[in-house]
Amino acid sequence: MKTLLFGTNQIIFEAANGVVFTNNFDKQMYEHLYHRIVDQGKYEPIIDTDSLFANPASFDVKNLFESEDLPLPNPPSAKASNKDRLYIKCIVRDFVSRHPKFLGLFVNNTALAKPCIANAEILLGKTVDVTNFIEIKSAIDQVNRASWNRQKDTSESQSGVSTLGTISETLLSMVFGQLVDDTTFFHVDQSNVQSYGDFVLMCLPNNLWLSVKSNFSRERLLASGYTNDILGVGFFQEAKEFTSQVRIRNFQRAGFLAVYCPDVSVSEIQVQNNTNTYDEVVSHYQNNGGTIPANINGKPFIRKLSNLASDLKTLLDETDIKKRTTVHF
Repeated sequence: MKTLLFGTNQIIFEAANGVVFTNNFDKQMYEHLYHRIVDQGKYEPIIDTDSLFANPASFDVKNLFESEDLPLPNPPSAKASNKDRLYIKCIVRDFVSRHPKFLGLFVNNTALAKPCIANAEILLGKTVDVTNFIEIKSAIDQVNRASWNRQKDTSESQSGVSTLGTISETLLSMVFGQLVDDTTFFHVDQSNVQSYGDFVLMCLPNNLWLSVKSNFSRERLLASGYTNDILGVGFFQEAKEFTSQVRIRNFQRAGFLAVYCPDVSVSEIQVQNNTNTYDEVVSHYQNNGGTIPANINGKPFIRKLSNLASDLKTLLDETDIKKRTTVHF
């Protein structure tokens, strides 16, 4: 057994003889990684994925993988940059999908959304829920900040942008899946009313709609408003979408009570600069002598995404719909 430290958390790696493997490739990859781990070291990259292509490990990664007749999900396209190198990276991603604890030990590879979330859950010792999804996202970002030590090629850059968006969407989907009760708070799946929002919570004087977007709002978010009470929710990347007085006024006229902006990094630039959209919006108003906008109830219009669950809880805790109102939200 060996242990690596992620902050103050101990991440335990069992020796290969204590792990059940479904194929010989996973066993040899696991043994190769385990051998490289320095017990009681820091949880950080120890394997350059590039080297698995340029200088094969103690086994030939490509040949062994193919000899096991393992399917490779999402193999490189014919137009991919550095196709042979990328093929090895796809093999590593496949391995990590089954052993997400090792994700942060590789450098120069783009991880997929589900292994990223599973890895963060392991590192924090928590299962993602409505109270900790921002913390989970922060752990994902911390691992991602250490995941490259060179310039990305075109395929890697495109894959990275796509993965960031998918992580955001997957986390929000998991969070709302835990909140809905399918009675008074439910996902909207009827096509003729989906344009109003993605979720709806029964309230007075109006039902509270939630429009959930991933990375960019632009007109897609504004299009959800029909003078209903509505919330905008998402891992929005562009602070400037919420710093225009005209745009904020349009949101308010459309019925928005609040827009929840991420208080955790959601783009590669934010990860590098250690900032987030919520702080960037607030900083804009403070630095330009403006007042942070309020909603029609006199409450903050721009809110932290991490506060979404607690804000909704004040409504969800009231089980009598006749007493559940949005007039103080």
